[in-house]
Amino acid sequence: MSLISQKKKFSILGIFKAKVLLLIMAFGISHLALSQSKDLESADELFNSFSYNKAIKAYKKLIKKGQHTYYCYTKIAKSYSKLNNFEEAAVWYTKCTEHADFDSRIYLELGQELLKAGKQQEASENFHKYYQQNNMPHQLASLTFMEYYNELMRDSSRYKVTPLEVNTSFDEFGPSLLGNDLVFTSNRPVKSVAKRSDALTGQAFFDLYSLNNETREVKEFSKELQTKYNDGPICFSSDSKTAYLTRNASYDTREINTLDIFVSQLANDKWSKEVKRLPLRKGNYTVAHAYITRDDKFIYFSSNMPGGYGGMDLYVCELKNGYLSQPRNLGPVINTAGNEIFPFINSKGTLYFASDMHPGLGGYDLFFSTQADGNFNLPFNIGYPVNTTADDFSLVMDPGEASGFFASNRQGGAGGDDIYAVQFIKPLAYCIIDASIHSEEDSTLLSNALINITDVETGKMMTIKSNQSGKFNCYLKKDKKYTFEVKRKFYSDFKGVLTPEELQQYDVLKLNIGLKEK
Repeated sequence: MSLISQKKKFSILGIFKAKVLLLIMAFGISHLALSQSKDLESADELFNSFSYNKAIKAYKKLIKKGQHTYYCYTKIAKSYSKLNNFEEAAVWYTKCTEHADFDSRIYLELGQELLKAGKQQEASENFHKYYQQNNMPHQLASLTFMEYYNELMRDSSRYKVTPLEVNTSFDEFGPSLLGNDLVFTSNRPVKSVAKRSDALTGQAFFDLYSLNNETREVKEFSKELQTKYNDGPICFSSDSKTAYLTRNASYDTREINTLDIFVSQLANDKWSKEVKRLPLRKGNYTVAHAYITRDDKFIYFSSNMPGGYGGMDLYVCELKNGYLSQPRNLGPVINTAGNEIFPFINSKGTLYFASDMHPGLGGYDLFFSTQADGNFNLPFNIGYPVNTTADDFSLVMDPGEASGFFASNRQGGAGGDDIYAVQFIKPLAYCIIDASIHSEEDSTLLSNALINITDVETGKMMTIKSNQSGKFNCYLKKDKKYTFEVKRKFYSDFKGVLTPEELQQYDVLKLNIGLKEK
């Protein structure tokens, strides 16, 4: 054999071996990727079935292998949070912030865990980072968390809170008004052969009940709307003839069950047993907590549908000529990486809802947000005693909006979630100050100006600095009188006063402050 033919032989053999090696490598990589994917799916299945301790171990194994590190950090943190291990949750959320491309919403989640662990200062720092990185104004922009906390507690005289006699050692929540009746949801046991218990909780499924305002009698709301599984909460159209009911979309004891909104019509004093599903849900996710506005034009609801900001978000649809528009997410000013649930809109268009992520007193807190130019402003915490360190949620108001009802699992109740009546003695309302500072001489915008704003009644002062664009934002209570002073090097001081009469005219007050050069 000639040298040339030998070279050809070796060349062909080398190509063949290389192809075989590539095939083996490709098979090995695909097999490894498949194994990784299955391991992650198994960990997620444990998490989704509430087996948080087992899920933590599974995610940690993946991290040791260098797989899906950031994702596993977040799931471990959430698992510890679900287990009420706030210290460990904070540790793992902190690891998330050390990742190069972490989502800034982690600051909110970390802040909440630190808050639960009693570390208010560290929590405050993380809340600040979130709002600063996202250029979002907030009450915490000019207050430490403890100052913010004390402000929420200071407003306790604005409300009177009273537990209702409907409460039991089981859960009562989701109040809704229907004429003179209060309709609510409860899982109190009922005498029924057909009724079964929830495999996850071991308790009865939820049913709807009504409280007659005159007789104070509590009874099952509607036999026609009862199913074997969870029914409620519910809301009603302005003419009280259409009901929007949250209930299980399906039920399987082996899986997490989604919720959906169904519509029932009133005819001959009975609600239709045959209900229609509101065409909102298009996948394996939950749609719940419907509220239809008093003009019957908009339906607000909560959902964890894809494309949101994390957890349950608030959405709105327009109802026109019997048709629903596509759901619109209320956006990152309202929705967070946590859960926003139970929307309610008053006659002025103010949104009330519960959130476990906006900074508050702990657990779910109730917030409100006014509208400007079709968009909702920054939400404000209603404050104590409506909000507590427990879960406070599902607020509705009577037509006069001087009183309402909400649910809470606070200490001192009958047990579980209880329903409370609230009287709004002096409703909390804020005016958002959107101000800019400039030189009177040449209109140059002035950064780093010092603004001192003082509550005349209490003498409490907050200090803010104008940003690089000469702007600052703050939030002033509409029923208070404030003095403010603006100082900057090389310029004369500016002093002004804002009265309750002026503040009550605006939800957002734009100020343009000119300083004279010395």
